[in-house]
Parts: sequence; structure tokens; C-alpha cells
Amino acid sequence: MAAPKKHIDGGPAVTTNSTLTNGNVPQDETFLPCIFIEPLIARDASSKPKTISADGLHFIAIHQYRPGSPTYLDSFLNPFWTFLTNLLPLWIAPNMVTTFGGLHCGLAYGVLWYYAPDFDVSPPDWVVALCAYCTMAYYTLDCMDGKQSRRTGTSSPLGQLFDHGFDCICTLAHLATVSSYVVCGGTYWYILLQTTLQFAFFMAQWEEYFTHVLPHCAGKVIGVTEVNYSLGLLALANSLIDREAFYSRTMSAIVGDSLAGNLPIFVRNLELRHFLMTGWGIMSVVLMILSIQRVIFHPRVAKPSFTTVQRLKQQVNAL
Repeated sequence: MAAPKKHIDGGPAVTTNSTLTNGNVPQDETFLPCIFIEPLIARDASSKPKTISADGLHFIAIHQYRPGSPTYLDSFLNPFWTFLTNLLPLWIAPNMVTTFGGLHCGLAYGVLWYYAPDFDVSPPDWVVALCAYCTMAYYTLDCMDGKQSRRTGTSSPLGQLFDHGFDCICTLAHLATVSSYVVCGGTYWYILLQTTLQFAFFMAQWEEYFTHVLPHCAGKVIGVTEVNYSLGLLALANSLIDREAFYSRTMSAIVGDSLAGNLPIFVRNLELRHFLMTGWGIMSVVLMILSIQRVIFHPRVAKPSFTTVQRLKQQVNAL
């Protein structure tokens, strides 16, 4: 189905040269200035509640994926991902590539569940090394499925939903890997890790809903690629050390007495594992704030002439 003309970067409500079955022209509902609460959808003739309107279904059908700008590492690795994709037979469906990548995360999660179901003991070294491989293999295949879809001419909105649905599920495998070697099970630190990780993922999808661009990075240096491969390399390094002894050290013992006196007491007494998880939480919150900022100030959401106060007022009124 050829995509009709549609608005991308701002202006009045979207119209297309297509019509719905009721004869109305579909309207792009992502222009509605709401934040987390979606507008109510009118019931149909059968009085059954609807989760997606007819307009929403129309724009899902013509949706086209638009990624954010790449990082330096993305640009460097892109030829490698393309080379690997060209090795795949054309009869392999892109969703099969996605599935194979997701199965790596399923394998890592399953093995961790067997050896450290509560994340209160550190799993064997070979399990952590396996998780390192699975993390990097998953992300490499995740970078190949979209290329395979374009190579075979089978790109579709359903393919994006399938791909990013697997990405969402695979965050649990990443969370399990880190939680297993820092041994934070049964603590509030685990809740911090899970909440910040999954909310940061949600906010990226939420941002795409309004801006029609899925953010991949914050600047040219740090992004999804850097995080995923770093998680894999970090797991590999952790498979080679005494993890309990390494992460149970306090910050005062790490920086030395001369520097420890300059740190706040609560930082001084933090174990390394807790210090690193705090840093991750702060970084995730910053990423979520940046997503909100990009949505509020995006020309699709508010007029470019609006002041900051007007933009914020518009969002509050929409709630």
C-alpha cells in the first residue's frame, strides 16, 4: 500500500488523500497534545469499547520507521552489520532474524534463572560469560533484521512492532545479567535497576509516538549500541574476576583515605555495586527528562512560536 501524503514536522492536523470506510478523512491523533493519558475513543455501533480508533488503525498501516541520528560507533559498525546481513539467504524472513536474536536473550535468562533465581548468589563464571556472548549476539542480530527487511523488500509496521517488542522483553535479560553479578536480588537496588531501565525504554517509544522519530542516542558518543555492547563486554570482564570481593568494596576503600574525606558520608560508605547502580539510575532519569523535553519542544507538538511556559501549559491542560 503506497503511503499517502502526510505531515511530518509540524503544522495543522494531518490529512491524507485516503478515506475511511465511513467516508471521513483520517486525522493523525498523535498531534493531540497529551502526555500519558490518551483521549477517550468513541464506542462503535455495538457499544463495545475500542482500544484503537479507525484513524489510529489507518496511520498504523502507513507508519514508516524513522530512526534517530547514529553515533560514531553506529557509523563505524554499520559496514560490519551490512556484511553479516548480506551473508543471510534471501528466504530468511526479517522476523526470523529478530526471533533468533531474542532467543539468545531467552537462553541467557533461562540459565541465570536456574543458577541464580533470586540474584542473591553469584552464578558460575561460565554462565556470566555465556550472558556476555548472548547480549552481543542479540544486539548484532537486532541491527541486522531491519537491513534484511529492506534487502528483501518486506519492511512493515508489524515488523517494527515485532522487533521492538522483542527489545522490550530482552531488557529483562540485560537486567538479570547485571543483577546476577552485582548480587542485588531482594533489595531496593534491584527495583531501582528494573524501574529505571524499563521506564527509559518506555520513554523512547513514547517519544516516537509524538515525534515519529525513535531516539537512539544522546549525542554522537553514547547510545543504544554503546550501552548494549558495553553490557556484553562488562559481563565478559566480570566472568574473569572475583565479583563478590570486587563489588563489596566501599568507596572509601577504593579512593583511599586522602580522597575519602572529601566525599559525603553516604557516598563514602556506599559499596561499589551501589555506587554504580546509583550512577545508572541518575543517567536513566536524565535520559527520560531529555525525552520529555524533546517532545514538549517538538514542532509537531507545539507551535515554534510558543514560549516555554506556553508549551508547559499546553501539556498540563491536555492532562
